[in-house]
Amino acid sequence: MLLSENLQSEGYNITVASDGMEALRLPLDEFSLVISEIDLPGEIDGFELLERMKDDPLTAGVPVIFCTVRDGENDIIQGLNAGADDYIVRPFSLREMLARVRSVLRRHRNMAPMASRRTIEYRTLLLNVDSHGLIIDGESVSLSPTEFAILNMLIRSRNHLFKREEIFAAAWPGEELNNPRLVDVNISRLRKKLGTYSRNLVNKSGLGYGFVDEI
Repeated sequence: MLLSENLQSEGYNITVASDGMEALRLPLDEFSLVISEIDLPGEIDGFELLERMKDDPLTAGVPVIFCTVRDGENDIIQGLNAGADDYIVRPFSLREMLARVRSVLRRHRNMAPMASRRTIEYRTLLLNVDSHGLIIDGESVSLSPTEFAILNMLIRSRNHLFKREEIFAAAWPGEELNNPRLVDVNISRLRKKLGTYSRNLVNKSGLGYGFVDEI
């Protein structure tokens, strides 16, 4: 309740749901951001709420932040692998929470393209910079804002390798690199979505990540 009041005081319009099923009955496709606990009351937990959102084309692109007392590394990795855009462990300062909310919204709304070109094509892969959409072999693939930022960076500079710090700076603008695993987890998640193009997303020890032509 305190969090919603503070977000409202910052000018955000807030809707509070008592459990996951109530949240799913809301027009989530019109929301800019969803903040969810993992251990929700009722029939579904935060992981299932997130999974259902990602499975629905209307809500697949809505960013989600997990805000939870679960502080284990496995919990954090599971949350990020599930598709959460950020994972915040309670207790936290309100200043930190507001900063993380602004960062996710900035990545989602104002992800500036790295060049003026509006679409990127590579064989049967099409990345649309305007809609942040990805199509592979004619099929739409849902990407989180972070995944889009990483793929946009790598595929625009095909055959070039980037260090974690460079990728983090592009995908999490203005934030400090406190957890290098964030980059690894998001790239692992992205690789699973690329299908046959997963082999093009490589990691060379000591050199970094890149989207490369097959040898």
